[in-house]
Amino acid sequence: MMDSSRSAQRAVTQFLRAEMEHASQIYRRMKEVYGEQCLERYTIFRCCQRYEARHVNIKDLSHPRQAHFVTNSASTSALNDPIRQNHRITTSEIAVELSISKGTVHHIIHKKVDHGKVCAQFVPKHLSENQKTARMGVCLTQQFLH
Repeated sequence: MMDSSRSAQRAVTQFLRAEMEHASQIYRRMKEVYGEQCLERYTIFRCCQRYEARHVNIKDLSHPRQAHFVTNSASTSALNDPIRQNHRITTSEIAVELSISKGTVHHIIHKKVDHGKVCAQFVPKHLSENQKTARMGVCLTQQFLH
């Protein structure tokens, strides 16, 4: 089964354009192969113009709903300090303090540092059995108070 996704068709368009194929010929060839799933003619022409103007690599094109996180050891360690000082700090407060986006802060906390938010506090995701029991006791007492 052939991949008829937009990104696959853009890659084919880029390849054929690099082979010096004209945009109208690319459209005809792709219409034969992809049929109803083929990109619109103007989309192929626009892609050809972009590739010609910038020699764009298909991987460099922006993708909707694709998040980009730039993290390094410095930002990860800088993020640990505010959390250790104040377990009730919010991601917004950390983002302002470190001058990075809230999405990047969230990504670092949950993916790199491996913390989660429990009872409005950042805690390590992996707790020992004693810590789990103590936390469960605190949560149960809080539940009965409300």
